[in-house]
Amino acid sequence: MPMWTWAGETARRLRAAGQEELAEAVTRLPRLCEAGDSVKVEAVARSAMRTARRLVAEAGNREAAVPGVFGPPTLFYLAYWPLAVRVGALGEGRRALAQAEAAARDEPAPHTHGPLPVSARVSLVRCQSNIDARGTTEIRRELLSARSLSGWEDTPAWPAFTLARVHLLIDEEQADRAEAELRRYEHTATGPALLGAEGVFALVRALRHQDKHTDALETLDRLEAELGLEEERGANPRRTALLRSIRFERARLLSWLARLGLCDARKAIALLPTVEEAEACPSLRPAWTEAVENLVCQGSVRNDWRLGVRVTTWSRYFERVGAPRRGAELALAATRLACGRGARWVAECSARRAEQLIGELGGVEEITGDLAEARSMVGSMAPIRPLAPSEGILEFLRARPAEEVDPEEQAEQVNVALSARPHDTALLSALGQVGRTLMLSDAATEPQWRHVREQPGDQRAALSLLETLMHDNDTAGVRDLVRTLAAGALSTGGTAAGGHPGVAAAPEAVTRMVQPAGVREAR
Repeated sequence: MPMWTWAGETARRLRAAGQEELAEAVTRLPRLCEAGDSVKVEAVARSAMRTARRLVAEAGNREAAVPGVFGPPTLFYLAYWPLAVRVGALGEGRRALAQAEAAARDEPAPHTHGPLPVSARVSLVRCQSNIDARGTTEIRRELLSARSLSGWEDTPAWPAFTLARVHLLIDEEQADRAEAELRRYEHTATGPALLGAEGVFALVRALRHQDKHTDALETLDRLEAELGLEEERGANPRRTALLRSIRFERARLLSWLARLGLCDARKAIALLPTVEEAEACPSLRPAWTEAVENLVCQGSVRNDWRLGVRVTTWSRYFERVGAPRRGAELALAATRLACGRGARWVAECSARRAEQLIGELGGVEEITGDLAEARSMVGSMAPIRPLAPSEGILEFLRARPAEEVDPEEQAEQVNVALSARPHDTALLSALGQVGRTLMLSDAATEPQWRHVREQPGDQRAALSLLETLMHDNDTAGVRDLVRTLAAGALSTGGTAAGGHPGVAAAPEAVTRMVQPAGVREAR
């Protein structure tokens, strides 16, 4: 039976045994994972694990009366979801890799304690795919080999392994074989029930990679119609999450057809999910970005600096969680969008980020071509024209009406002024502020670092750099700044070059600001 069926049957047995709360957790955890609610997944799993451990310890003869309920399979099932939501909806890669490897390594054989309903090996495969879908195919193929999966064939976890193999074929540029594999299940009596909605989305992906966008749309239509019939028969608790995924995929498909002139762009716009929905589920952000970029190319969606901030933020999220391919793909999208609206500095920063992330990847032929194309677009942009002399640019920018304020233009003008006045503290602070607004604080720190290392006694510049580093969650940078200022204080004996006092106080000021602040978790 599939995992969803196992969960329903186990919950029924738990309710019959008087364990209503634990039964609710068993059915609720996969739904929360699908919705991307990692906080609730962690809380529900932790509470359920406490209850389940107590019941397992107390089971005694009751285990015989309720087989498979008060035992290790249920414990493994409950412990599975906190990591599953991280590598699933949250799209984490290297940040979750050590935990995923440890969980897979410690996992027992599939039948040692009875058929396991889930497998930590699936989470490890997803984690490797998040890191680099094209570059980790050999690792994943070994994890999914017949030898490695021996014994799992008749467990509820098997459909997840089947779908992992399908996605592996797509990443190996064998989408036609992936489609054939899914069609084989589609035309059997139990196939559709075995693979479920996840199988439908895998088929849509296989069709999209073969440029069969119309067929993919028809597949989504059938799934949505089935959900409608299920709603008439009784509420489907997965319906909301599944309909959300359908909207994201349909918007991506329709936007591409609109870009080709094969459908009305208004259809894609009407279906486009909100930014808040994409924010809530990081794994759906690439689909949203792709749809919006297609619509921008049609002139159907406004391409402004706010869109640039959104895509840059998401690119940096994937960079931070160790998913460099997704980060690079979004950085390239940010580059192309910035070129389209004439934001040269943002385009250059995004292209540089994409290049750095691509350096971590394997199987880079296609994405390297995309990078070359993006760099060509940046190179063809007109040079930045100063709007005022460097010594008066800040006053000029501050005097502009609020409705004309464009942070991307401000960043460009400040950078031009800094090329003439690289140690102007006011300009460096302004760059830090606008860099934080554009979520390019890491790029803004480069000229700030040069100045602070040369003039560690400039407390205003040091505190501006500190603010930028803390906005960027750069704890390593904060520690480096403390060391830099401390070294400067020791070398000058408490007096800055040029007689400016207070160098020795700078590290203390940094420490006071850092200690209560803490570090935010990247999201």
